[in-house]
Parts: sequence; structure tokens; C-alpha cells
Amino acid sequence: MGNSRFYFYMGHHYVFVSLFFLRIIVYCTCINSKYMKKLATTIILTLISIIHVFSQEIYLDSVLSAVHEKHDTIKIDTLVKCYRFYERGNIQAGKIFLDKSLSIANNLGNAKWMGKVLLKMGNFYSITGEYEIAITYFTDAIDYFNTINNYQGIGSAYNNLGATYEKMGRYNDAMDNLIKALNTYELNADSLSIAKTYLNLGLLYASQEDYEKSLELYNKSLKIREKLNDSAGIALVYNNMAIVNYALGDYENVQSYFEKAYHIYLKTGNLRRQLMALSNLGEIYNIIGQRDKALKTYFEVLELEKKLGQKGEMVKTYFMIADLYNTRENTEKAQFYAYQSLDLALEIGALADLVDIYGFLSSLFKEQGNYHKALNYHELFHTYSDSIFNAEKSRQIKELETQYETRKKEQIIKNLENENIINDLRIKRQQYFLFSFIAGFLSIAIFLIILFRQNSKIRAANTELAYQKKQITDSIEYASRIQRAILPPSEYISGLLPEHFILYKPRDIVSGDFYWITHKEEKIVLAVVDCTGHGVPGAFMSMLGFAFLNEIVNKEKDIQANLILNQLRRYVKDSLHQTGKENEAKDGMDIALCVIDPLNLTIQFSGAYNPLYIVRKNNLETIKADRMPIGIHIVEKESFTNHLIQADKGDTIYLFTDGYIDQFGGKKSQKFKMAPFQELLFTIKDMPMDEQKRMLEKHFEDWKGSNPQIDDVLIMGIKL
Repeated sequence: MGNSRFYFYMGHHYVFVSLFFLRIIVYCTCINSKYMKKLATTIILTLISIIHVFSQEIYLDSVLSAVHEKHDTIKIDTLVKCYRFYERGNIQAGKIFLDKSLSIANNLGNAKWMGKVLLKMGNFYSITGEYEIAITYFTDAIDYFNTINNYQGIGSAYNNLGATYEKMGRYNDAMDNLIKALNTYELNADSLSIAKTYLNLGLLYASQEDYEKSLELYNKSLKIREKLNDSAGIALVYNNMAIVNYALGDYENVQSYFEKAYHIYLKTGNLRRQLMALSNLGEIYNIIGQRDKALKTYFEVLELEKKLGQKGEMVKTYFMIADLYNTRENTEKAQFYAYQSLDLALEIGALADLVDIYGFLSSLFKEQGNYHKALNYHELFHTYSDSIFNAEKSRQIKELETQYETRKKEQIIKNLENENIINDLRIKRQQYFLFSFIAGFLSIAIFLIILFRQNSKIRAANTELAYQKKQITDSIEYASRIQRAILPPSEYISGLLPEHFILYKPRDIVSGDFYWITHKEEKIVLAVVDCTGHGVPGAFMSMLGFAFLNEIVNKEKDIQANLILNQLRRYVKDSLHQTGKENEAKDGMDIALCVIDPLNLTIQFSGAYNPLYIVRKNNLETIKADRMPIGIHIVEKESFTNHLIQADKGDTIYLFTDGYIDQFGGKKSQKFKMAPFQELLFTIKDMPMDEQKRMLEKHFEDWKGSNPQIDDVLIMGIKL
């Protein structure tokens, strides 16, 4: 009992001192967050490293005690680090830290930290095999990361979702999420993550036996890793490419890729990886009948195994060499190496290997006509085969006995802890206490000096920033007036479509969403468009899209919805110089475009991601859009689809962007989503168009509540 009492006492006083410094750090951090957080983190890490000297258990206890007084974000970060301590071992024991970090993040209400913790929770449940729960956490993490445009977080969540779906055998879902991860990483120009995602996609295609596509993706990963000079990654790709070529029966390439991987590991000095690659090479040489090379390679494997002290693997390699000599009818050497394998297996007690060796020796002596030895080894073969089963049972019983004895001894040790050991540890504790005091004092002194020096600079910078902000805001306000001026006037739209409404709510001063309408050859062409980004970047794209649509429709003689989108896609790709290369702009547009013939009551519709809703009588019909944007895309069809719809008098059509559907709100602060949006439209379908707009706007504001608007909102309703 003395031991446990001592640790509690020491931990309590050590944490008390740490908290003294933490309170000062927290106070100072309130004055200047940017510099203070960096210094606070440095001090905290210093204190944590001191605690780690005692042992890993004392480290965890001390961190958990100290975390009660820290800032919420530092609390979360520390708890997640504690969880990682267990992630590769007893992961269930680390779950308590994740639960606590999630509770703090919930109270904090910070989207960045909520996303990070939810991502870790998803990883936990994916590792422990509770895939459906993992999917829920990953999906929620994506929602939070989307609110703050955290592309790295979004990409990681999609990547983990893809890996989880792959484990479940849901390959289509896995593919969809990995492609989303890839698109996100491309937007963020994260080359290493792109390479890793290509590798995951290659594995997915290989598992579905689409080896050609798998190799294509491996090659993409390889090119990026070569640019980054990522030797370990290159070797990993070579190994995977070798396995795919083995499945294709292309043994020449299998050999080549394994050799390349081996030479990389040889160059980097990674002996264990060298051993893996050499073993693979030996196996492939054996399969393709190059037994001399196989034999030479297995001898090299044997030398590496000796160097690394891997006796268990040496047993198997000796056995493979014996088997190779036997296939070459060199029974003398086959017998010699079989005995080498046997001696080592007996030395380390490798029962399963002994069964194989005795079986091999029995067959070997039978072929030589030495039936006495053949019978002897045959009996040993059966004896060890039976003993493996009995040994397993004995091992389980022995384990239980060992656990009991270990616990009993631990209790005895605790009860017999003597006072000398306690005094010795108490002295060490006092030394560490003194060290922490000095380190903390010096850190705070440096911190205060920097604080005083930076204060005057910060005040001057704040004044300059306030002036610059006003200048920028004035410019954007003026740009907003220009953007609204180019939108079709309400009188013009009412002349073409007497019964209509447009709900237009930009998120920022300027918008990435816009609506467009024109009249040509007795037909009305209209579009609702969502450009990449918000604010100023989105506004630039919207001006580009508006100009392109005017030019295309005025120039084209044959007004066909899908041809307009095809031409618009070409204009965007040419203007932004999009060729599909890495690190180029991936900007584009989502669009719903209709060509209405009022005389014949027909509608042509073509869409890029954004669908069309038609409400007629008591039915709401969805006309789906193509799953590709106006711009460069990894999976791109030659042409957009043209839907021809025969309308009836009194039908109502709705075109919209995704801002309304994606808005966070309600009691649980979640997305509005598509199904409730359809229900809302169906509820208001019989109201006058002005009343429909009012109801949609009111419902949006009620749903949003105190949450920020996360995207531009645009809905157009037209009664035919």
C-alpha cells in the first residue's frame, strides 16, 4: 500500500506546481493570443516532458490532473494525445480520453475542434470493427469541417470513410468517398495525401480484380512520390504493383518490381524491409522456375535473418532451401539443410515447423528406400501433429496460472515496499520539483519580455489593419452593386414569366451564386448557378459565368440545354487553363439550366450536380443532374444529358443551389437536408408565388436561428 500512496502524494504536489504556472500562462494568454499560445504550449510541453521522466503511467496521471485547469482547446489536444498513447495497444483503455475530449468540444462549440475529435472517434470505431458507428462520426466530422473550409480535415474524413467502407465490402461507397478525398486534396494541393489516396484507390480496384485500373492509380501515386523523393513510399508502391502483376500472371514485372523495392530498402538501410523484399523475390523466382536464383536469394535471406536474430524465420528458410535442393534431386544437400532446420526448430520449440520438417524427412528417406528412417520420421510427424493440439490447451492453462501468480506477486511487492525506496523516490521528486520551478520561472520571464516588446508593435499594426479593412470593405460593397446590376431586372423576368419568385440571399457582401435568363426564338432560357467558393472568389467566377452564358446563347443557332452546358464547360476549362495536371485551379460551377417552350409547353433540362424539381398535382418529380461540374473533373462524360419534359399548364418547377439544404440549424445544429426541403416545397406548392418565397425565407431564418449562414442561398420557382 505504501507504493500507491507515495505516487498519489508525489503526483498531487507536482501537478499543484504545474498549475501555478499554467494559471499565469492562461492570464497572459488573454492579453495577446497569438504569441502567448505559442509560449504557453512551449511551457506546457516542458512540464509534460518532466513528468514523462518518471514513467509512462505517471505521465498519463499527471496530464489528466493538469488538464482540469487548461484552456479548452489545450485540454482537448492533451486528451487526444493521451488516447494516441493507447491507440496501437490497448485501444479500449484509451476510449475514456476520447469521450472526455468530445464532451469538452461539445461545450466549446468550436467547429475545428469538434471535427478533429469526431474524426478520432471515427478512427476508434473503425479500428474496433464497429463500422456503422464509425461512418456516423466521419460524416459528422465532414459537416463541421465544411463550415470552416478545413480541406485537410475534409480529405482525411473522406479517406477514412473510404477505408471503412472497403473493410465492409461496400466497394462503391468506398470508391465514392476516396474520390471525394482525392478532389479535396487536389483543391488543397496536398501532394503526399493525393499519392496516398491514389494508393488506396489502387488497392480498392485490385480487390475487385480491376487490375488495369489498379496499376494506373499505382503509377499516379508513384509519379508523385518520385517528385517528392519519398523513397519509402516508392518502395511500397513497387511492392503493391508486384502483387497486382502476380495476379495478372506477368511474373517478369513481378520480379522487376520486387527487385526495385529491394534496392530502395538496401539503399536506405532498412534491414527488415530488405528481408521482406528478398523473401518475395525468392518466392517469385521459385514460382517461375528460376531455382538457381531462388536458391541464391534464400541464402541472402538467411544471412539477413541471422543478422537480425530471427530464428523462427531461419527455420522456414532452411526448410525452403532443403525443398529446393530436393526438387533438383540433390538429396544430400536437401537432407543437410533439412537437419539444419530441424536442429533450430528443436532449439526454439517451433512445433508447427517440426511437423512440416518431419513430414519432409519421412518423404525424403522413403524416396531413397531407407524405410526404417522414413517410418521413424513418419511417427514423429504424427506425434508432433497431435502434440500441437495438446500444447495449445496446456498453454491456455499455463497462461491462467501465470496471470494468477503474477497478480499475487505484485500484491506481495506492494505490501513489502520498504521505507528506503520511498525516501529515495521522495528525493528525486524534490529534484524534479526544483527543476520544474526553474524551467517555469525562466519560461515566464522570457514570455513577459516578448510580451512587452510586442505590445507597441501590435497597437500600430491594429490601427493599420482597421484602415485597410475599411478600404477593402468599401471596394467589395461597390463590387456588390456592380454584381447586382448585371442580374436580370425583375420587370424583364416578370414579362417572360408572370408567375415566379426568386429567393436570393448571398452569404457575404458579394456572391458566388447567380441567376440568368434570356429570351430567344420564342424560347425562354434560364439558369441557376453555384460557383466555386464564396465572397470575392465566387463573385469573380459568377461574372465569368454570366458573360459566357450570354455569349453561348447569342451565338448558338440550335438552343439545346446540354449543348449549352458542354460549350460552357469548354469555355471555363480554356479560360482557367484546366488540363487535369496537379496543382492547377479546380474551380468551376454547379448549374441547373432549362429551355422552356411556352407555346408547346415543353422543357429541356440539363444539370451539373443541381437537379430540377417539378410539382404537378399531388406529385413532386426529381429530374437528376449529371454528377460532374462545369470544369475539370476526374470522371468526366463526353456530354451532359439533355432531359426533354412535356409539361402541363399549372405545373411548378424549382431550380436551386445547395445553400438552403446545407444550412446548419435546428435543435441539434445539423444540416437541413434534401428530404425536408422537398416536403417544404410540397407543402407550399398551392400558394401564390410571392407567398411561397415569404414562407421559404421565414422557414430558413427559423431553422438557422443563431447559427451563421454557411453558403449563398438561391431558389427560383416558376409556375407554367
